[in-house]
Amino acid sequence: MKVLLALNHAPDYREPFFRELGNQVDLTVIAQPCPEDNLTPPEERVGYKIYEIPTYRLKGLFWQPGLSSILGKEHWDIICFDLNPRQLSWIVQFLMDRKLWKKWVWRGRFFGGNTSSILDNFRKHLIKRSAGCLTYNEPIAQRIRDEYKVDAVSFNNTQVCQADFRPGVFPEHSGIRLLFVGRNQPRKRLQRLIELAARRQDIHIRLIGPGMESLEAPSQLVAEKRVQIYGRLVGDDLNEHFDWTDLVCCPGDVGLLVMHAAQNGKGIVIDANSNHGPEYWLAQESGQPFVDFSKQEDVDSFLDHILVHKQKLLHFGETLQNVAREQYTIEYMAKIHHNFFQKVISCSKKH
Repeated sequence: MKVLLALNHAPDYREPFFRELGNQVDLTVIAQPCPEDNLTPPEERVGYKIYEIPTYRLKGLFWQPGLSSILGKEHWDIICFDLNPRQLSWIVQFLMDRKLWKKWVWRGRFFGGNTSSILDNFRKHLIKRSAGCLTYNEPIAQRIRDEYKVDAVSFNNTQVCQADFRPGVFPEHSGIRLLFVGRNQPRKRLQRLIELAARRQDIHIRLIGPGMESLEAPSQLVAEKRVQIYGRLVGDDLNEHFDWTDLVCCPGDVGLLVMHAAQNGKGIVIDANSNHGPEYWLAQESGQPFVDFSKQEDVDSFLDHILVHKQKLLHFGETLQNVAREQYTIEYMAKIHHNFFQKVISCSKKH
């Protein structure tokens, strides 16, 4: 089975998925070069081919030259592209060649914050003419099936392999230790954690990720190590920090951090009123706490409860990891992609 997979980027954290899928199909990937968006490529790419195509950009729209020649270079059994309305070359290629529709699978998040009826009708036009959709979580898949009457399956987006899971470590200590790992972006609302540490002596915070150097924390909190800030860390370098924490915490929009927590056997507390990525569904399914971080009394009530019932920290971590082990792994993702591709090919032959 020859599969052409196009997505915005192919950074280092996607490499395990490409390798796993490449073990099951003859895989070729199209992506923008990682440095264009300050992402880190893998040290080595193994088990698949890749075209990294520089992108022309104008007012938020993207064009990748040479796409049509790649599509026409070989016979593809499956063409699977992320549905990104800003990638004009992908959309134009789909609309121009009706012969591809029976083997074209759209992939991705599908629904963002833009509720424009024009965008919705355009998305509907693209999806209903495709062979089906692969998406990040079951609520999105169900919405596609209900609204567009098109076959859709969730692959439960993750970056964790079965071998990556670690048992949670919970050392005894006073207070509560909270950890955030990810990019420092306004939508993450990380200043809420610094304000929390400034307000409560029993809270210790660690913040890790690209751009953290721009965060401002009171010098006293830093001197007391109640707020500790680190740059980008990956892999085993993160282990000591997950072992240190009681609970992973995201006071704003959450995404793959949910899987990071599950990988390390720690629970996660998430803001109840942010626009989360689809990965939030794992936290929802496993009963993780959602707290309104805009309300000081709600945050304090939750933390005070945890201080009295610290055994719940172990419960949050075990429950999150158990659910993740079953259906949120690279191996599961690759299996879902492969099975769906086989189904599309089978349906195409019948017609």
